[in-house]
Amino acid sequence: MDTLIGHRQRRAGRLVLAVGLGVMIGASAGWGANLPANSSQAPQTFGLALPERPAKAPKQVRQTPSERAGISLAGVAEAVRLQPIDVDAVLKEDAANERSGRVKILRYGVARSVQVAPVNGNWYDVAGGARMWVGDVVSSDALGLRLHFKDVHLPAGAELAVYGPTDSAPARGVAKSGFSRFDPDRYVEFYNGAQAAQRTDFWTGTLIGERARIEYLAPAGAAPDELPFAVDSLQHLYLDPVAKVAKDIMAKAAGSCNNDVTCFPDWAEVARSVSLLGIVFSGGTGLCTGQLLNSQAGDFTPYYLTAHHCLSTASEAASTEYFWFYQTATCNGTPPSLNSVPRSEGATLLSTNAASDYTLLMVEGALPDNVFFSGWNAIKVNDGTDATAIHHPSGDFKRISFGFKDADAGGFCGSDHVRISWTDGPTEPGSSGSGIFRDDTQQLFGQLHGGPSSCGNETFDCYGAFSTTYPRIKNFLKAGSDDNSEQNDSCAKARGLAKGKLSGRVVKLLDTDWYKISVPAHKTVTLHLDFSNANGDIDLAFFSACGTDPLFVSDGTDDGEDLSVTNDSSRAATAYIQIYLANDTRNSYNITTSIH
Repeated sequence: MDTLIGHRQRRAGRLVLAVGLGVMIGASAGWGANLPANSSQAPQTFGLALPERPAKAPKQVRQTPSERAGISLAGVAEAVRLQPIDVDAVLKEDAANERSGRVKILRYGVARSVQVAPVNGNWYDVAGGARMWVGDVVSSDALGLRLHFKDVHLPAGAELAVYGPTDSAPARGVAKSGFSRFDPDRYVEFYNGAQAAQRTDFWTGTLIGERARIEYLAPAGAAPDELPFAVDSLQHLYLDPVAKVAKDIMAKAAGSCNNDVTCFPDWAEVARSVSLLGIVFSGGTGLCTGQLLNSQAGDFTPYYLTAHHCLSTASEAASTEYFWFYQTATCNGTPPSLNSVPRSEGATLLSTNAASDYTLLMVEGALPDNVFFSGWNAIKVNDGTDATAIHHPSGDFKRISFGFKDADAGGFCGSDHVRISWTDGPTEPGSSGSGIFRDDTQQLFGQLHGGPSSCGNETFDCYGAFSTTYPRIKNFLKAGSDDNSEQNDSCAKARGLAKGKLSGRVVKLLDTDWYKISVPAHKTVTLHLDFSNANGDIDLAFFSACGTDPLFVSDGTDDGEDLSVTNDSSRAATAYIQIYLANDTRNSYNITTSIH
């Protein structure tokens, strides 16, 4: 009888597994069964909720290099300390910009130059000849920081960890962004050598407080006393969209005329598609609003629509940060802190245009469970159609406004826009990019550009018309793209693997990937997956035959998974590998196969 033995390569010893030790983990056959049959009704689609995932035990928290090494970080040196900014002057500048502009983006951070040098941090010896550098970057009185890394060339085996230390938790493990149960006190960003080869320039997400800590683990043999990266700037966040406090000065909160979205349960699903959006741009850091859009295939590709004036370049898209479910739990209840809600980071710019003021992104960071994908309609909307907007005015918690599609008297909005006259609730800076939805079908038909409305002046606003936008993005909205290994979405259609590296593979929530490989007699096949775990947690399972339970599951929380399959018999045997998402809806990976 042929015998295949699976084990984790990275663990000491060999783990021998028998058949029947688990149940197959992956997409349920029923997922997607209730997708709306709207392909013949293009150009439109309807909203779609994420399917409920099978319940699984929580994964082990990922640790920082200092935690794994057992190194105390008391007394870490300050690599950089910047003096406080002139908050009064910044707020006056913001007020002037708001008065002069018709768009509704809200600035909440300013850029500052920094320079981090190896001599300004602490070096520690780590077992096995590795070394670790730790340094703090401080921007005095900041409510939060985002650091910019450039020229990142981490050697193989190296790791970066960046987080905001606190007195109670100077170093900690991480609950990954994108998960619904987000723990801000354990938020750490990780980067390794494999990722840095493709991402040499990036912004971190928001680190709460005035201090950010950098840990760099240098593997044995790395260049001594050198940092294979530079930190050249930071975003100093001076406005708290929750407390509305900038230093000791009260900044403008969302007006009291705004309606709490939680008070209108008929819009609860659509509200879960809407997020607050942070963007690094030339003037600092800004807040807008946007929403996930459903594709006509209903395949949960993370398409995200916002405004062109909010962001319009690839670098701005890469800097994006998404704050999900920033809303009250009960009608007119207390909102959560922005720091406590789930986040995603980064996006690919797909399409943007100033005419109808739209930007279409594909979110790269992992999405939390329970998000919703809004429907849309590209047909022109008649005057008098009742309409609803869901948005984050002044970067505050989620609100809802009601109005109707109106005639554009005087041509204020223009032919590529629709004019919405308000009957209850306006929009404000921070609302830009938010959708306007038909009341009857809850389909999006535009996104906010700007206009004169405010509390006490609930007049009208201009939205980029989705009917104008659609021809430019229709090919994206048909379905999300995939790799050329398709169709390998079942064991029966498993793609054959050969020795070497297969790059740029894509795994989706409803489309897991299957591979098969012939394992020669008395040989071992080793598989290594590398990917960004922050962009979706990928796991793999090993089977000896189709239709059986997995013999082994590799389900770590690092930026890769490893599996070795040994054939102890005298003839070749076939191993089947399933690659699937433990969270999120889409991620990419590389798979390397070796035989020895």
